[in-house]
Amino acid sequence: MLTELYIQNYLFVPQERIEFGPGMTVLTGETGAGKSILVGAIALIFGDNSSALEPYDETKPIYLEATFDISHNSEVQSFLQQQGQEIDSELTLAREIKPAGKSTYFLNGRKVSASLLRELKPLMIDFHHQRDQQRLLSNAYQLQLLDLYAQNSSLKKEYAQIYHSLKSALKELEKLKEEEEKNRQLKELYQYQFSELEKANLKMGEDGELQKEFELLSNAQELIETASSAYFTLYESEDSIHSRLAQVINSLSSYSSIYPRIAPILENLKDCLEQISASASDLNDISQSINLNPQRLQEIQLRLDEINSLLYKHRAKNIAELLELFQQREGQINAMEDLSATIKALENSIQQDYENLKELGEKLTKSRQKAADSLAKELQENIRLLSIPDALFKINIDKKTIENMLLEQYLSVCSDEGEDNCQFLFSANRGTDLKPLSAVASGGELSRILLAIKKVLSERMEEKLIILDEIDAGIGGKTADYVAQFIYQLAQHHRIICITHLAQIAAIANEQLALQKVPAKHKNVIRIISLEPQQRKQELARMLAGDISEISLKHAEELMTKYK
Repeated sequence: MLTELYIQNYLFVPQERIEFGPGMTVLTGETGAGKSILVGAIALIFGDNSSALEPYDETKPIYLEATFDISHNSEVQSFLQQQGQEIDSELTLAREIKPAGKSTYFLNGRKVSASLLRELKPLMIDFHHQRDQQRLLSNAYQLQLLDLYAQNSSLKKEYAQIYHSLKSALKELEKLKEEEEKNRQLKELYQYQFSELEKANLKMGEDGELQKEFELLSNAQELIETASSAYFTLYESEDSIHSRLAQVINSLSSYSSIYPRIAPILENLKDCLEQISASASDLNDISQSINLNPQRLQEIQLRLDEINSLLYKHRAKNIAELLELFQQREGQINAMEDLSATIKALENSIQQDYENLKELGEKLTKSRQKAADSLAKELQENIRLLSIPDALFKINIDKKTIENMLLEQYLSVCSDEGEDNCQFLFSANRGTDLKPLSAVASGGELSRILLAIKKVLSERMEEKLIILDEIDAGIGGKTADYVAQFIYQLAQHHRIICITHLAQIAAIANEQLALQKVPAKHKNVIRIISLEPQQRKQELARMLAGDISEISLKHAEELMTKYK
């Protein structure tokens, strides 16, 4: 419930603070007096940008603030709690608009996002404009009204979530299948390369070891011959180096006692003799231990050829790069196989979600069909009370879907609102057929139908601020009395702010605010005046007759007494 509205530097209002009591507040004034300024200010606070943003003083910011009593609105309290906001019985919302156009939003003095206030708006305010008459001709809007009556919000939300999830999943599936198709030829190549490298069973450093063994085996015969010849020369021949050095040692030995310098030379020569003997023995062992193995040499040659062929084919420098390629291809093949598994899992998930979506769609249809008869009956009764005594009203629900419909077709013919088309049918006169509203309802009739809808739906809503912006277009006389009674009943459950030109409607209000455009030095100023009983009688007289006279004052007094 709105308790206070503060406007600063907005349009023709330098500064105004308006307090609202319980029940209904009516806004009246001459044409052009700016009665919609208050409504525009409230809309702007909730993030609307369609209202005028012109400041009174272009050098200063616009500041708009509204205070609400939310102690009886559990929806708002629950929403604020979910958003991590502190809960109190009083809620103050504000918006500051700088001269450059930048806006800052506040909730209880703390900065918040515009989106948060936009989400709050439908929980707190129900705007009713003249343009809603045109909206009422839309089948989509008619379906929204039916769903409000049927209280299908949670069911619709669940349906919409799955609907959009399926549309996204189908796009993802198409993307994955395109990727899978691109990978198909690559996968064959990668599998061939992987199998080839797996069969090769390469080992790190294998090529270097094989090359050494190959060089040894390919030079084995020459090595044996060379080692044998060296052994023979060093030790085995009659004139071997070993025997000749031994002779030298023997010859010098007899002189070592005579000439002392001979002794160390002899020791060195004896060391050489031992080394020659050891080296000769090693060479003999080498010549005996080396085996000629042409079969092994051939095996190594074939293996090296295989490795070199793989290196050339895959443009690798060494076995390490081939092993890296092997691991890379294994990972790529696994990823491709994982992609196929992902596609299969996604297809199964999509099918399951589709079944769930159809089940929810069927639940929505049944709920709407049940509510359609009840709503049509209530609307017909209320429309008849609004001076259309022979009114007939019916709501048709037609399914868009057929049995065994493919998912893509289902999503194209349905929307996130469900599987149904909704159409309001109306007849104002006895003996005429029911037809769509757009074909039969006049402007005045649409106003009354809308009012009947508001009344019926209001009984199912938590306490809200309902703003009625000139809904009296196209009506007058006795019909205005009926409309006034309807609004009065609305005001028993909700805070009502009503802009009207009809005295009958203004008379039922708990309070009346008159807006007056006053000339000022540089720019006209709008003053908002809370009317006392005598002032109110004069305003009602003006609304009744245009001029204030004894007769119009008497009629105004009668209205005030009638609705007191």
